[in-house]
Amino acid sequence: MDNLPSMKSDPNQALVVSFPDENKAQEVLETLKQLNAAHDVALSSAAVIRRDPDGKVNVHETRDFNAKQGAVAGALAGGLIGLLRGNALAGAAIGTAAGFGASKILDLGLPDDFLKQIGDGLTPGSSALVAIVTFENVAEAMKVLDQYAGAKILHSALSPDVAQQLSAAIED
Repeated sequence: MDNLPSMKSDPNQALVVSFPDENKAQEVLETLKQLNAAHDVALSSAAVIRRDPDGKVNVHETRDFNAKQGAVAGALAGGLIGLLRGNALAGAAIGTAAGFGASKILDLGLPDDFLKQIGDGLTPGSSALVAIVTFENVAEAMKVLDQYAGAKILHSALSPDVAQQLSAAIED
């Protein structure tokens, strides 16, 4: 777990939590998004990693974009540029190709190797949540997160008091 991006100059805090249930990490992410909307946490980036009962690992990041999203964004940008130059269709085609290519080269989210390492360490039928988050209202966030007992904190770069409160809230 030492491959997590350095947080020395970043005010955000890194957290990796595993769950014995395949869908629990997604549930906790949805809860963090609600806490983010309520300004109890500031969620910068996250990834849900699932290992199904057959052992297949699936990773879904909230801030990284895939080839399809890159192609759509490129088509829109290219179409707009083409429209300004008088040929929207050609601009959209070029933009689609550029967006697709950019999605293969750029990784705007968490390091893929790190996420793969976490996925490889999960047992079949379990999940993990990787979150770059700042706890703004610790007491309120802990009240909400308390419902997720049974989790295991694999890594945290939280302040010691927040880490202790989170451990008390979600671990057995």
